[in-house]
Amino acid sequence: MLSITLFFLLLKEYNCVYVWPQNNESFALLRNRTFEGKLPISNNGIDSRKFVRPVYWDWRTEGKVSPVKDQGHCAASWAFSAVANIESQLRIHKMRDEILSEQFLIDCDEAQTGCECRSIVATFGHIVATLGGVLRDVDYCPYHEERGQCRWEPSKLGKLNKNPKLVPVTGFQKVLPDEEVMAQFVYEKGPLSAAINSASMKRYKGDIDEPTAENCDPNYLDHAVLIVGYNVYVSESGEETPYWIIKNSWGKDWGDEGYYYLVSGRNACGIASDVSIAYV
Repeated sequence: MLSITLFFLLLKEYNCVYVWPQNNESFALLRNRTFEGKLPISNNGIDSRKFVRPVYWDWRTEGKVSPVKDQGHCAASWAFSAVANIESQLRIHKMRDEILSEQFLIDCDEAQTGCECRSIVATFGHIVATLGGVLRDVDYCPYHEERGQCRWEPSKLGKLNKNPKLVPVTGFQKVLPDEEVMAQFVYEKGPLSAAINSASMKRYKGDIDEPTAENCDPNYLDHAVLIVGYNVYVSESGEETPYWIIKNSWGKDWGDEGYYYLVSGRNACGIASDVSIAYV
């Protein structure tokens, strides 16, 4: 887990321009052929051991991913990614199916970025160091696609109708920009929040997306998502294409019922550039 000093060294605000994506009318579900067995992986900073991991892992099949949400016209994907990460951590490690409030983070974020871009690491740092956790969705005002006045003050809890208590978040960790390490984290610890260039997502038509650096600059990060799993597609000719299973926040009408399949192993669209995980 990061010290407070190291946390401030890692903060990175995204300089981005948000363009609202158009919904696609139809998608065919991605049909996957996968390997059997396990794939070896070196530690690369996870710890001193050497690991093996399944070639395929998807936290959705374990029931550890909360429903897809829709951020609407508010570019607060940072809040949706952070909340989705914490919701999965609660399901995996606490056996609790909680739905948390993005609006709470948007309103009560100390940076007051609201519907503008914000670093996920900075968001986790604020949640842990200042807020101490996140309110449940039912304990805060409904999501309304814009920043409002923060309605939560610890000193005034007794004056609120439900006297809401925060769902605690105890820590967070920056993950190395290495996709083998990322896959190990996904398998061992849970879904990962990741910054991404959304250019190719706005053109996504289904199946495995394989954008180039020319049409999806990995150095331009303007969106945040949740990596919930990984897989390897094997074509009839035996060609292997590894990919990430990514939860987005543009509603279930986008992508494959809200999900995105992105080629892995080449930092496509900057998916490995800024990755982190919360701890509950």
